[in-house]
Amino acid sequence: MKAFLSNRPNVVATVTQKEDLDFLNQYAGLELPDVLEFRLDNLLNHLDLVENTLEVIPVEVLSLITARCPEEGGAGGLSVLERIGMYRPFLGRCDLIDTEVRSLRDDNFRDSFSSTTAKIVGSFHDFEKCPERGLLFETVEEAYESGADIAKVAVVVTTFSELNTLVELVGTQIEKGRAVSAMGMGPLGRLSRLVLAKVGSCLNYGYLQKENAPGQWSAQQLTELIREL
Repeated sequence: MKAFLSNRPNVVATVTQKEDLDFLNQYAGLELPDVLEFRLDNLLNHLDLVENTLEVIPVEVLSLITARCPEEGGAGGLSVLERIGMYRPFLGRCDLIDTEVRSLRDDNFRDSFSSTTAKIVGSFHDFEKCPERGLLFETVEEAYESGADIAKVAVVVTTFSELNTLVELVGTQIEKGRAVSAMGMGPLGRLSRLVLAKVGSCLNYGYLQKENAPGQWSAQQLTELIREL
């Protein structure tokens, strides 16, 4: 794997609007985070511009392609086949692909990714609560069993006990030699992203220009704060 499995945490900036694409194309020499995530479901009407942007970002910046399912916060009410079709033009042009663990259960999804050299992020989101410990650990295990190179968990965190569960989750997977990404949303979201980056979360998400999930830092802020940890 590439830089996201280095010993330092990596910052991801999520690109969700045309203005983000214009920003990336306009400013040559812009200081960018380690990874740019292009949310195809949000950028449905600008996929040509996404392709153009992939050509101009520096080679050292990893590209992550996501077409999120509606059940886990995706835009546009896209069907399985629509999402697979959206991924297809990018499979040979990106470093990472994110899709949900629930999508990896679908043979069509797994087959569509079978020939790509991109690493697979198997993700799980709960925008209402932090599920109980057993479910989180089982879901992460299923992600790896389904072919994910990285398991990602994003859940609402309202107590320090829930944050400790995510710390334990990250530590357990690292001890097994696995790459894992975990983050909180909600009241303790911002704190969780710093703590979990410190304990080994390999992908740590912020926004490029506009917040798109509760509890986010901007990618620039997150980069600066992680450097100080």
